[in-house]
Amino acid sequence: MLNLVRKHADSWLIKSILWTIVFAFIGTIFYSWGMGGSAKLSGGVIATVEGVKINYNEYDATFKNLLEFYREQFKNQFSEEMVRRLDLKTVALDAIIQKKLLLMEAKKENIHVGDEEVAARIKTISAFQKNQKFNQETYKNFLKFKHLTPFEFEESQRETLMMEKMEQLIRDNVKVSPEEIVEGFKKEEEKTKLEYVVLPGDLFRVAAQNVSQEEKKSYYEKNKLQFEVPENIRVEYVKLDPRDYESGIEINDEEIQEYYKEQIAKFRVEKHYRASHVLFRIDPPKPEENASEEEKKNLLADAEKAAKAKAEDVLKKVREEGASFEEMAKQLSDDKVSGAQGGDLGEFPRGTMVPEFEAALDKLKPGEISQPVLTPFGYHLVKLTGQKDERIKPLSEVTESVTRSLKENKAKQKVRRMVKQIFRAAQGSGDLNKASAEHQIPVKKTEYFSAANHNLADIGTVPEFYNLAFSLKDNELGPPLNTTEASYLMKIVERKPAYVPELAEVEKNVEETVAREKSKTLTAEKFKEFEKQLASDADLEKFAKTQNLSAKLTPFFGLEDSIPGIGNNQEIKEQAFKLKKGETAGVWSRNKFYLIKVADKQAAGDPNEEQTKRIQKHLKKEKGDVYFQEWLKNLREKADIKIDRTLL
Repeated sequence: MLNLVRKHADSWLIKSILWTIVFAFIGTIFYSWGMGGSAKLSGGVIATVEGVKINYNEYDATFKNLLEFYREQFKNQFSEEMVRRLDLKTVALDAIIQKKLLLMEAKKENIHVGDEEVAARIKTISAFQKNQKFNQETYKNFLKFKHLTPFEFEESQRETLMMEKMEQLIRDNVKVSPEEIVEGFKKEEEKTKLEYVVLPGDLFRVAAQNVSQEEKKSYYEKNKLQFEVPENIRVEYVKLDPRDYESGIEINDEEIQEYYKEQIAKFRVEKHYRASHVLFRIDPPKPEENASEEEKKNLLADAEKAAKAKAEDVLKKVREEGASFEEMAKQLSDDKVSGAQGGDLGEFPRGTMVPEFEAALDKLKPGEISQPVLTPFGYHLVKLTGQKDERIKPLSEVTESVTRSLKENKAKQKVRRMVKQIFRAAQGSGDLNKASAEHQIPVKKTEYFSAANHNLADIGTVPEFYNLAFSLKDNELGPPLNTTEASYLMKIVERKPAYVPELAEVEKNVEETVAREKSKTLTAEKFKEFEKQLASDADLEKFAKTQNLSAKLTPFFGLEDSIPGIGNNQEIKEQAFKLKKGETAGVWSRNKFYLIKVADKQAAGDPNEEQTKRIQKHLKKEKGDVYFQEWLKNLREKADIKIDRTLL
């Protein structure tokens, strides 16, 4: 999927892919399978919500579901650093707190979910289906693998439905005014064209050697703490990597078959298409400033007819005159990314493209070309070049990956048992060397590292390791630490306290810092001069020549579009759509300074009935998201929530 995203990063189809990921994420976090109210969950109380306990095991299971989701999405790009940056532990706990609050409110509102609704929901879950029908055996295998009874899982689904009903009750209060619809249409349809010049943020630099001794001394005296050398420690540690033990683990056929049956949903492959298309966008000319709504509608209708006529003409050339579909795509397609590849969109799973596009594909046999298909992007000629039906991979096809998964799991269990044994052996004496020698595990010692600078070669960026290290006292043996990659034992053996160095020790650093600050100030002053200069003389091309730069011109783009040549820069878009034709402005963004001038504008006009309904639906959903999150935030602020963060 990542290759597809990179290949079509600026193409129309990528929006569909990204929204698929977003919805999958929401479903995984807030409505996880089997996370509803199991009485057997324990492991200590990590939080309470209005007196209702959240047990550690419930939190841990949700956190692991979250890790699994990210691991599935990002494959080998997933890392401990990602866990830390996204603060997934807090995300997992917040998801459970949200669930508890929603269920409490649902009960207050007397929201009920009947057995029939629960049964209907379970039957719609694709992982429990074979040949698009609910399969009892697949369902039982799932419950067995998750160690759940039918009652526990069904109650979790009942809770999910209650939360959905409660959420919908809140969202139903959202109203969309006619003014908001017009404004929403304006955001979608109003277009602008920019002339712009990009000035690098370091265009005006002060060289470090031009910083005087007095400037360095003055800055250092005012900002001493900025140059503080933090506390550094050295750690003695044992690391057990499960991968070192996988080769010695034997997996029998019975284990492979049992894993395959229990995890059958993992081996479902969605229907895949391989397709090409030729796209003809609907691009009406800019209406006159005093044009009536009827005239604007006619321009749009004419543009739509023209796009369809182009598509029909190309279809005729291909079908009747023997023209090459691929050559037509290269020459005529308005989707330039796929057009350069002869219209090829590659292979993609069901649900990737917009519904109208996939509906056309479902009517074709490989090699056939559709009639012109209208989607929000324009008219397409769609060619199905290949197709793979939905299926379950047979055991023979996945035996290797199943064996690998089982070995990985057993190896993790093995090293976690070993690290516990070493910990118990060393707990009394604190002698890590003696305890680990029995298992022939080497004890290593790190270089000095700090809380801020700690990317050790053998450890990498493992936040749990460094967090635990800095929580220990000198020579205190820490508890076993198990991460997704390895297991550790450690103790601090040396410590250097934090201190503020003398100026002579950090003079080079101070010099460079002062030079950067002076450069920023000089650059900001120059940019203000440029803005004033353009306000009085809006000839951007003439200005660019004075700075040995070039002025560029974008095609028309909308507020929701990425700016051609610049990218999806929100600051520039917001400024551009505030300006009138011919007006200029300066925008500082992403360490660059942009001087922009509105070269042309294309008014949106008024939406027709179909567009009004579509925008109303979109805005209701958008406002509903904001309203629901605000309602949840207020609910949480008023609730009595206690969290034991030592367990996170």
